[in-house]
Amino acid sequence: FLKKLWKIVGSHGFQSIWWGDDGNCVVIAEKLFRKEVLGRRGPLKIFETESVRGFVLQLNLHGFCKMEGASSLSASIEELQALAAAGSALGKLLFYYNPFFKRDYPNLLGTC
Repeated sequence: FLKKLWKIVGSHGFQSIWWGDDGNCVVIAEKLFRKEVLGRRGPLKIFETESVRGFVLQLNLHGFCKMEGASSLSASIEELQALAAAGSALGKLLFYYNPFFKRDYPNLLGTC
């Protein structure tokens, strides 16, 4: 789960999940994530679950906690404008944090 998550968060192939600006949290655009990642079938399927709830349970099992509010997103004005423009397609933004899941430290994955 963690290796797959690491791979898609850092991938430019997905628009529904990305690193927070500081690389210390994962940002998920719920509506788009449901379609783009969890909606995959057959050999393209990434995670076992097809629901956001099931995905969040996996995050929790691996030590992630939900961060409240967009205050945890230190985005530039341009990024915020782009997010606002994409608003309804992205859905609600979810922020998850694990002290051992960091953008520049793949070696910490084993401690999650």
